[in-house]
Amino acid sequence: MTDTEVAVGVTHVAEDTMKMTGCGSCGMYMILEGAPGKSFVCMKCRLIELTEEKIRGLEMQVESLVEFRKGFEQIMEQRHEVSEGKSSDLQMEAGLGNSEGRLGEESGQWKHVTKRTRQRKRRASEGEIELKNRFAELENEEGAQQVVTEGGGARKKRRAASPIGKGEELMEITPNMSPRRIQDGLKRITRENGNGKNLQPEGKGDRLENSTITRKRQVYVIGDSLLRRIDRPVTRTDLENRRVCCLPGAKIRDVDLRLKRILKGAGKNPLIILHVGTNDTARFSLESIKGDYARLGRTLKEIEAQVIFSGILPVPREGQQRCDKIMTINRWFRQWCYKEGFGMYGHWEAFMDRGQFSRDGLHLSREGNRRLGWRLAQLIKRALN
Repeated sequence: MTDTEVAVGVTHVAEDTMKMTGCGSCGMYMILEGAPGKSFVCMKCRLIELTEEKIRGLEMQVESLVEFRKGFEQIMEQRHEVSEGKSSDLQMEAGLGNSEGRLGEESGQWKHVTKRTRQRKRRASEGEIELKNRFAELENEEGAQQVVTEGGGARKKRRAASPIGKGEELMEITPNMSPRRIQDGLKRITRENGNGKNLQPEGKGDRLENSTITRKRQVYVIGDSLLRRIDRPVTRTDLENRRVCCLPGAKIRDVDLRLKRILKGAGKNPLIILHVGTNDTARFSLESIKGDYARLGRTLKEIEAQVIFSGILPVPREGQQRCDKIMTINRWFRQWCYKEGFGMYGHWEAFMDRGQFSRDGLHLSREGNRRLGWRLAQLIKRALN
């Protein structure tokens, strides 16, 4: 027997064992080995049937839970009605007991009571009532509170002694006097006595001059357009003392020129976080970027603030050559910050995912903005504490 005859025989045997069979549920045809049963169901239809059975079981559980909740609500309503009925019965019994007591007092007969026949409460006696001030001990030695009773009505008067001296003219201060009128009266007394002493209480002016208002450290986050939509996570914990300044398209030179104007009124030793340099890597050489960072560092040292630089993020749209350049700058940047006494916080590993950037491959997406804002907020928290 030749090889051709053997191959033909094997083909006939394979054709006899492999047969085309249709699924009884979906009607799709499949080539199977051997003779399948009459009610053949494919694997996909079996999975669908199992899923339907699970859904039916879940629906039955939901129905049972709904019925249980309805029964529970009915039971609670019945208990509420029963409790309301008991409270109304108790009120009726109390009302009947009071009416029976009144009938017993009036020799067991009903009496018709109208609005005019009701006896009014007697007013308090028109005699003078002596009132005492519980806080008399807390009053100042120079100002004593005096209570005067006239015709049954009490009127409070405050007698304030003039600080000019004892035995001289006193000014009577009543509650209905305005502050301006009191001040004019004090000035008049000063002119009449010819003494130019200050009428303020002793020690008051000293307290105002020596008192200082403590102010929290100001935080400024300054940078290019990558800082869009990060103000909410950064300033959420302290809206009054935290600022985010976004300068779209800004380069290192632009931030250097505007820095002092932005930080005007920042207070003593503010915290400054700078995120800039992405736009410079597209147009300038490495040496030029180093010079711009050096000028910015000299400006920051004149301000006397705590400075932290944020590392440059990758730019997915520019390819590997631009990313290599940015990595080289970040390595030099970290060494330069350590040498100059500035802080440096990198984000390279956190933004390796392409989903953190928008379609243009340069700016951040909403998810990227949230991540950058959260990281800067944590950085501020660690720097302030």
